[in-house]
Amino acid sequence: MKRASLRSFGLATLFVVGTAMAACGTDTTGLFASGGQGTGASGGAGGAGGQGGAGNGGAGQGGAGNGGSGQGGVGNGGSGQGGAGNGGSGQGGAGNGSSSSSSSMQSSSSGPPPPPVMVACGDVSCPVDGQNACCWDEYDVNDPPQGECVSGPDDNDNCATDFGGNGQPGFESRIECQLPEHCPAGTVCCGDLTQTQNGNWYPLLRCAATCTYPAQRVVCDPQAPDTDCPVVQTGQGMVQTTCQPSTILPDGYSICRP
Repeated sequence: MKRASLRSFGLATLFVVGTAMAACGTDTTGLFASGGQGTGASGGAGGAGGQGGAGNGGAGQGGAGNGGSGQGGVGNGGSGQGGAGNGGSGQGGAGNGSSSSSSSMQSSSSGPPPPPVMVACGDVSCPVDGQNACCWDEYDVNDPPQGECVSGPDDNDNCATDFGGNGQPGFESRIECQLPEHCPAGTVCCGDLTQTQNGNWYPLLRCAATCTYPAQRVVCDPQAPDTDCPVVQTGQGMVQTTCQPSTILPDGYSICRP
């Protein structure tokens, strides 16, 4: 009974081992089912050739599919090249820098601002931009100097343009322009004339849109034609005024007079 069992056991064991060996043979054959070891190596070479042209590598070569995955890796390399394209965008940024440099050149080419307008004021010349002006004392009735530069509004510049006398300061002229070109377009250099028994003077010369004779006189350029002076109404009718040197302003000033 024991021998029969052992014999039966031995036969069963041999059957199992044989079956297992057959099974192992099947797994080994399946591993190279695409054509054996030699064919597998040739398939790998075909994968490398796939980079030259995917058309020669047929999809039916089996293992070439893994080679295809390798080509996918090459595709990632292509993405790296895309990154290089972004680098090209960086060059575009450099272009903007070039534009900024061009703008800087334009800014620098505008140069410094023009010098201020200067007017004659006796022994000195005075700027007349902003609230600057010349203060002229024709009759020397105030403290010296006769001509000096002042700054500030006409009611707070220490230039005594009011009527003086009896030891009081006065009779000075505040001058803000000397020639027509010192005034904006559409305006003239105009002097407000005050006439008294003690003498005449111009409390103020400034740019104005209108200048009405006889209370006001147009300050003119002696180098310009007389027709630049206005035609005015006088006791003798309408008269063309002419540009003549002033007798109560510093040297170099001319007034349109009948």
